Amino acid sequence: MLTVIILTYNSGNSLSECLESLTRQTTPPAEVLVVDDDSTDGTLDIVRTFQKRGVLPLRILRNGSHVIARGRNIGLRAAATPVVAFMDSDAWAEPEWVEAILKTLDANPGVGIVGGEVLAAHASRFAHAIATNDGAVRELTASGELLCGTCNLGVHRERVGYALFDERWVYAEDVEYVSRVGNWTTTREARVWHESRRGPSAYFRQMRRYGLWKLHYTVRTRNVRLVDYVPSVVLLVSVAACVVSPAALLALPLLSISEALFVAVYRRAPLPLLPLMAWGWLVKNTGWGLGMLIGLCQLLVGRGPHRSQPNVHA
Repeated sequence: MLTVIILTYNSGNSLSECLESLTRQTTPPAEVLVVDDDSTDGTLDIVRTFQKRGVLPLRILRNGSHVIARGRNIGLRAAATPVVAFMDSDAWAEPEWVEAILKTLDANPGVGIVGGEVLAAHASRFAHAIATNDGAVRELTASGELLCGTCNLGVHRERVGYALFDERWVYAEDVEYVSRVGNWTTTREARVWHESRRGPSAYFRQMRRYGLWKLHYTVRTRNVRLVDYVPSVVLLVSVAACVVSPAALLALPLLSISEALFVAVYRRAPLPLLPLMAWGWLVKNTGWGLGMLIGLCQLLVGRGPHRSQPNVHA
């Protein structure tokens, strides 16, 4: 018995495919909870269409706070089954997804969280480029955390003590949750496809947020990966050094080109994609590096999500 929880906000472009994938599951979900954050497009019309078709046991819940962690907690509290699975509204699951999560939990009675494989889908050439870059990163640096994100995450509520998400974490709430709860495993049999960002501006904003919250996560958990700080160091040093030589500003573009060349060889990417891969790395490095520097400034002035104690239990 498993409840699928999907958070939505103006998800009209992708939600149909997401819900349709749940109708094809080899083990149908007992319930699908759509937690909507006051969408202004046709998101809820799509959900109601599926309700009228009667192909999924759907319920609509309201968030309205624009806090992702709160939306996840609304779903957790409303779920009627001991196991829940989170999936994003711009993702779609392969037919064995629900079955794989349940089988993995059954086979591992000491485990409370199951992460699965996230495959990159892309609707533009830029999205294809960053999906190629990010795929290489996942393959080369994959730890449990990289396969335990709420785009594809099963949770046995009883085994994790009905733990909730920390609502102080505006982003990276899934990484914090998995780190705090701890008893997780992964299975590549639970697969979902997830759309990459279609354009540079959206990707930049995403990476800036990820960099900012990665810094707060590192401070809170003491889980440090030096490679995460490379873009910030290069960005800071190149900006400072440009006072002496403007050529120092080329450091980050050169780093991005080097990363793109490596990924192109490693993943045998088509040559015409290489310029967009380099552009994708530059956008990512700039956004991520800037985000981490903003996070550092927040810590220096005493701000950050780790300052007070959260309510993390039902």
